[in-house]
Amino acid sequence: MFPMYLIPLLLALAAMRVFQKASEDITSILAIATAVICLIGGFVLSPWILKLVITLLVLALERIYLDKSAKSGSESQGVKN
Repeated sequence: MFPMYLIPLLLALAAMRVFQKASEDITSILAIATAVICLIGGFVLSPWILKLVITLLVLALERIYLDKSAKSGSESQGVKN
């Protein structure tokens, strides 16, 4: 049987793809709203191990993003390490 929690997650990925390709404002807004709702629904329906993996992935990506933005901010201000 196909895991039911994958359907909202796949719909969220499809909505994010539509958001990237959309040129009109209303299409972009609706695509992002659909993606957020589907991500929340998929996260709620998923098993706890997948929730843990998704949470750790988000935290790791946040840390990488913050490190990159801190480095680019210090370079643009002329601060040397």
